[in-house]
Amino acid sequence: MGRLNHDQEQFFYSFRLEDAVPEDHPVRDVAAVLDLSWVHSELAPYYSKIGRPSVDPILMIRMLIVGYVFAIRSERALCREVQVNFAYRWFCGLSIEDKVPDHSAFSRARNERFGDSNFFRWVFECIVGTCIAAGLVGGEGFAVDASLIQADANKHRSIPGAEWNKDIDPEQARRAVKEYLATLDAPAYGAASDVTPKFISPSDPAAQWTGALRNAAFFAYANNYLIDVKFGIIMDVEASRAIRQAEVGASQTMIERTEARFGIKPKWLAADSAYGAAPNLNWLVNEQGIAPYVPVIDKSQREDGTFSRDDFIYDEMRDIYTCPAGKTR
Repeated sequence: MGRLNHDQEQFFYSFRLEDAVPEDHPVRDVAAVLDLSWVHSELAPYYSKIGRPSVDPILMIRMLIVGYVFAIRSERALCREVQVNFAYRWFCGLSIEDKVPDHSAFSRARNERFGDSNFFRWVFECIVGTCIAAGLVGGEGFAVDASLIQADANKHRSIPGAEWNKDIDPEQARRAVKEYLATLDAPAYGAASDVTPKFISPSDPAAQWTGALRNAAFFAYANNYLIDVKFGIIMDVEASRAIRQAEVGASQTMIERTEARFGIKPKWLAADSAYGAAPNLNWLVNEQGIAPYVPVIDKSQREDGTFSRDDFIYDEMRDIYTCPAGKTR
């Protein structure tokens, strides 16, 4: 019976990393179409010409793509996986001896260079443009929806919304609070609703207290997607507060931005009833010329003590409605 011989280790190895990656591995398909040759020139103004060399931004983007494609949500876990996985190393351009960046490099880059340069949107739109050029986008029908993303906010340290004071000095505030103050007038955040939230997290005040999943409430954001239905290509994304009004505002922003960036506006839009309020349907039909395949939010039958739609009498000759109280309109 044969046995492995460990009596003497080799001093030299003849090894080619690409040979260790299976031909049908998904990273090969992504690598064949991914073009990041423009990254260095675009980001050059955001990097200093002196000091220690930084982590290559192309390496960081390739690692983040690995995390997205293979559902590795933690950057600590991503760094560990790239460390030991030959296919990931090959895709990222790392040799078997190259050191993997520390997870903290991603946080610093996201909050500094990448955030200041709007870099992630550049990468995203570059990939969408590639999909369009490859004929993967039909452009006739879009769908829109939102997913809840749990915020890193401790609900046990929250305060009642009525006690929250917006008059904060931005110079003295933490980063998350500064970002909150910058979005007070944004349609996807502060301007989405003037209703005071039940609870607010002082460490992350832009996060919304929500019970949308019909279980224990928590702080969350909404990640909104605009999807071309031909092959399921995501045309745009927009983060917002986790409330219906903000999600509707985000959908309008994405439709307008997709038209401005790619010259594509859908003929019809599919969505659930959260997008079926009259103002949004009016915006779609009368302002954008988009046919909505959206269930209408029906409040014709009232159970709150007010009159239902059937309680009103329409006078066709005078074109007025009369309510049970005798008032007309």
